[in-house]
Amino acid sequence: MPHRLGLVLLALVCLAQEPAGDAILSPADQSVIASGPVRVIARGAGPLLLDGKPIAAERPAPGVLAASVTAPAGTHEISLGSQKVRFITGSGAAPKDWKPYQPHPPALAGCDACHAVKDGAWAMRRPSLIGICFACHDRGKFPPVHSHNVDVLVECQTCHNPHGSAAKGHLRMTKEVACKQCHG
Repeated sequence: MPHRLGLVLLALVCLAQEPAGDAILSPADQSVIASGPVRVIARGAGPLLLDGKPIAAERPAPGVLAASVTAPAGTHEISLGSQKVRFITGSGAAPKDWKPYQPHPPALAGCDACHAVKDGAWAMRRPSLIGICFACHDRGKFPPVHSHNVDVLVECQTCHNPHGSAAKGHLRMTKEVACKQCHG
C-alpha cells in the first residue's frame, strides 16, 4: 500500500507540472529531429505557429491540436499561446545539451490508439493505462527494467512521456528521481 500512495503522489506532482492551459506535448523542447515531417501534438485553442507563421492543424477532439510539418534544416520554434518549443531539424550542429527526439507512439499509431472522445472530451481509450500500454509493449520485459511488477506501477505516464521525448525510455525525470518518489 505505501507504494501505491507514493505513485498517487508522484502522479499528482507530474500533473501539477503540466500547464493548466495551452501545452505543446510533442516534440520536446531543445530536441534534435531528423529531416522529414515533425509530428506536433498540443492542447489548447490554437493557433499553432511554426517560426511565427500559422500551421494547419487537425482537431481530433475539443482542445486538441495535431499537425505534421516539414521544416527545413535549421533551428525552429513552435508556439501556442505563451508555450514555446525549440528544436533543430536536419544534421546541423546542435547545442551540447540538446538530444535526439523520439516520438511515441511510433508514427504508425494514430492518436486513437490510446485516446477516444468520451462525453465530448478527449480521454484515454481505457480506464487504465495498463491495457493501453501493453497493447504494444511486452508485459514480460516490464519487471526486469522497472524492478517492480505491473501491479505496483500501473500508471505508465507518471514516469514516461506518452507523446515522446529526448530522454532515454521517454522518462519525464531521471530514473533515480522517479524511484525516490516512493523509496525516499
